Amino acid sequence: MTQKKIKVLIVGTGRISDLNALGYLQNDDAEVYAVCDLKYKRAKRRADKWGAKVIYTDYTDALKDENIDLVEILTPHALHEKMVIEACEAGKHVSVQKPPTLTLNQMDNMIKAARKNGVKFKVFENFRFHPPYMFAMDLIKKGVIGDAMTVNYRMWMAQNPLSMWKVPLLTWQWRIQEKHNYKLPTLFDDGYHKHSIIHMFFSPHKIRSVQAWKGGFRIYNLIKIDTPAVVIYKVSKTKYGTWNSSMGTKLPIKSDYYGCDEYVEVQGEKGIIFINGCTGNMFVGATCGGPGEPGVYWIDENGDWHCENKMETNWKYSFINSTNHFIKCIKEDCTPILNGKDAREILQIALAMVKSLRSNNIDIPVNTIKNGIE
Repeated sequence: MTQKKIKVLIVGTGRISDLNALGYLQNDDAEVYAVCDLKYKRAKRRADKWGAKVIYTDYTDALKDENIDLVEILTPHALHEKMVIEACEAGKHVSVQKPPTLTLNQMDNMIKAARKNGVKFKVFENFRFHPPYMFAMDLIKKGVIGDAMTVNYRMWMAQNPLSMWKVPLLTWQWRIQEKHNYKLPTLFDDGYHKHSIIHMFFSPHKIRSVQAWKGGFRIYNLIKIDTPAVVIYKVSKTKYGTWNSSMGTKLPIKSDYYGCDEYVEVQGEKGIIFINGCTGNMFVGATCGGPGEPGVYWIDENGDWHCENKMETNWKYSFINSTNHFIKCIKEDCTPILNGKDAREILQIALAMVKSLRSNNIDIPVNTIKNGIE
């Protein structure tokens, strides 16, 4: 077992990095030792905030630092393969932001590099560590609602929410490019979270095919994004999932982060689970007899209602939990969630979705995706 404090290098200090740093700042077994960003001033601001000892603007130089044990990569997706492989070859454990990359071949190359160099490799998909989702999954594993038959994931977004982070429009630039994100800022970038959660709730059953449709909404009449959209995940003739995403100009969404929120319904053979809130906090204060406070609600086979809404429901805890899990895996030499193999399955689902969008919305078997989108 590793006894020393794990020294972390955070690469990329954009908006989301503040949340990725939280787990390292609160874990006694780790510290943010170094920060790397092409822009020195931005890197220094984060380094000062996180107490990092070293600042780099050159990733290659950073990897030469023998003090670094773990690299947290928060850069655009098209850069991931090269950066992950170089970190693995430098003997560093790696956590890479979702989606891990844009093709299965690139994913396989990262997996091989981690295996060859004997380091831990994890795709940072924090939604799986959101306490309400974890609690719901535990109910499913215990058989409370029987086998999951349908998973409906509803996502609302607002151009002008009641509250949210300040996110410069320029941050959307790479997300709407083909080479970085298939021009799908919602469905491919953020969508990896949704594919992952729906995949998790159906486990151990596999998503066999995907069918997708999208419209187009222009934020401030400037940036066209891939919403509204509907994705159908087909598991069998009796099991399926949906992800329904839409945007309104002035939806009353309250959030400490992005201007969106989610609602999930999992229908089983003998009960239904309802999960309120995730990225946003639109359900905070819902005590009027409506959909309820953030948390988990379920009706069992006897028709009795139950709820658990005393857990931590702020989105930041999903980041903290995900990071704590990876640190534990490094120290205790266990397999992380999502490891390369499992993360590859989610990527294959995401690529099937992209192919459906580009093939007149037809149903695409997941196993027909062999690499990327041609």
